[in-house]
Amino acid sequence: MTSNAIPLLSQIVLHDAFCDAVATVEFLLKTRSPRDGCIVPVLGPTRVGKKAVARHLLDTAGPAHSLVPTGDVVYCSLPPQSSGKNIYGAILSGLKQRIGPNETTKSIRDRLFAAIRHLGIKMVVIDEVNHLIERGANLAPREAADHLKTIVDETGVSVVLIGLPRFQRILDENEQLRDRSFGTILFKPYDWQVDKERDAFASAVDAALDSLETSGFPVALEFEDVVRRLYGASGGRVPVMMRVLKFCALAKQEPRTLMLRDFETAARAMQQSGIPTASFFAKQEPDEVDILRSFACTMSEAGLEFSVESLAGVDLAYGANSA
Repeated sequence: MTSNAIPLLSQIVLHDAFCDAVATVEFLLKTRSPRDGCIVPVLGPTRVGKKAVARHLLDTAGPAHSLVPTGDVVYCSLPPQSSGKNIYGAILSGLKQRIGPNETTKSIRDRLFAAIRHLGIKMVVIDEVNHLIERGANLAPREAADHLKTIVDETGVSVVLIGLPRFQRILDENEQLRDRSFGTILFKPYDWQVDKERDAFASAVDAALDSLETSGFPVALEFEDVVRRLYGASGGRVPVMMRVLKFCALAKQEPRTLMLRDFETAARAMQQSGIPTASFFAKQEPDEVDILRSFACTMSEAGLEFSVESLAGVDLAYGANSA
């Protein structure tokens, strides 16, 4: 495909929730004591845009003290069933340093702390921290907290923790880690019941549709209709909404008008969750309860409470309680 639609849809959409999360992270990092490390937790449901926050921090990093061009922000992702060795090793790997097959936890930790000091690393972004609290984890919550606290205390770096909301338990159960942490930034999907959030989601859809149309993929649906359908299919998550549009453009192979059936085909191809994605692109428009159920499902899977603030929400809550 020669169209530039796909690169455009792969870019970060600067929507309100994303900008607010980034601005809050940057503000907290600026207000910390210059001599002390700090922890900034950024938690939220899957596919809500947390990794985009991490990419922004990497893109705006300054230079490290290295002959090889390297930023002073390092990113790593924890593997499932992480141990203390995995935590230090993941960060060291993010610094492009190899780990010996028989290397001890202490050796890896010492090399990591030396590298952070030598390179002048200012921030460590640790993704998938929820693996430290999931079933089968090799660390007790307090042990995991102690390792994270040690990184901050021994190096003085800022640590941004990114993951699912269940990680909050580790913060809640360790007062020493909690004392080093700013308040958790909860990155949530847009709530359809709140006018401001519904408008923000619609603005993100508008920007994405404009990119599609500029690239030769106009959408043959009324704007309000496509917003409702995309919200239901995504549960209010902008990255998922963008993924549906990207699938539509990829399936066409060449610029042409996108019809309702194209959305249904794309949604069916990517459907792998509790939300019946493709059903939101059936001929019949989704009603308010269906739309709110999608949001509630996303929040419930993340272990977050769902607030009822509309008549449709009351119907949804009543149905859930009577089931």
